[in-house]
Amino acid sequence: MEDSNKSNTVALPERSKHESEAVEQRSNVAILEKAQKKAKTPKPTPVKKEKIPNVPAAPIDPESMFKEGFLKSVYNEKSSAKVITRFPPEPNGFLHIGHSKAIAINFGFARYHNGVCYLRFDDTNPEAEEEKYFTAIEEMIQWLGFTPYKVTYSSDNFDRLYELAEALINKDGAYVCHCTDTEIKLQKGGEKGAAGPRYACPHRDRPPEQSLTEFRAMRDGKYKPREAFLRMKQDLTDGNPQMWDLAAYRVLEKEHHRTGDKWRIYPTYDFTHCLCDSFEDISHSLCTTEFQLSRVSYEWLCDAVEVYKPMQREYGRLNLTGTVLSKRKLLKLVEDHHVRGWDDPRLYTLIGLRRRGVPPGAILSFVNELGVSTALTNIQIVRFEQSVR
Repeated sequence: MEDSNKSNTVALPERSKHESEAVEQRSNVAILEKAQKKAKTPKPTPVKKEKIPNVPAAPIDPESMFKEGFLKSVYNEKSSAKVITRFPPEPNGFLHIGHSKAIAINFGFARYHNGVCYLRFDDTNPEAEEEKYFTAIEEMIQWLGFTPYKVTYSSDNFDRLYELAEALINKDGAYVCHCTDTEIKLQKGGEKGAAGPRYACPHRDRPPEQSLTEFRAMRDGKYKPREAFLRMKQDLTDGNPQMWDLAAYRVLEKEHHRTGDKWRIYPTYDFTHCLCDSFEDISHSLCTTEFQLSRVSYEWLCDAVEVYKPMQREYGRLNLTGTVLSKRKLLKLVEDHHVRGWDDPRLYTLIGLRRRGVPPGAILSFVNELGVSTALTNIQIVRFEQSVR
């Protein structure tokens, strides 16, 4: 249906989009230049003071973050005989300083409690993954002083995940949906519920046998990307948006780096993550607070397919202000040659910090000094620079 006001709409010039991108890019470059100037600012000449006996400060306990506070309470909540954790990065970019906290928590928590930690690559989106990211991630973990118990891949479990998806359909716990992105958004109430009450997808009540046939058609190449999705039949009355019939599988026309062209459908993070945690007997699934609402769907799916349910708990992520950490923005800086590469010393990627000469132990000490809680940790880069000197 055409917009009745279309004739009165004044189209913006084509260049407006380019100008906006240029402004954003100049802003990113300015942030880097400002950060570099701060790092190079000379220290003021110290005022001579009366000599005081040089008594070294007591060193910070490198394991203090596990002995007290949030992580201690997490362990007390589930004091497993064997602690098993995992660090599950998406191989679609290089790790930055914020990831060092997740690495220190997951590997350190397991080490402190005489357990083990997996490095599991969440490789469920072949459109964004490259071999260089797999290599660099594993290299940075080793550089920080940790050795994974095993290196695994979500794709190791594609066959098992598919079987559980069919089982969920047969239990009437999932259905194939053919709605557009706009229609799905409206079903969820639109932006912030402004479009009205939530309502069910028209395909939600189709018989399980029909959904199973359609799911296999997705697998066999009948549908193009975005023409069909497998959605979990959760609870639309729940106030948590992570229970509003999340997608479990989608069609992607891209060969996978490990499975080749075997699959045309790939599981989503919301379907994959909790089940892979279960397959690996993870005792403590530790993630950032952005996944706090996802805990409900995490537990729902484990119960729905009747598998072991790990305990998920969430901590506040580390954010370094005054620099650029967004993967998208970093990629733009690299592609437009504003920096020499992902390891440019001006960047706060881990490979950039390594090239600058920052010792890995200094990074871990910095994370330990900040401690761990459920609050977001916003730290100015000047504090980081002072900590690692």
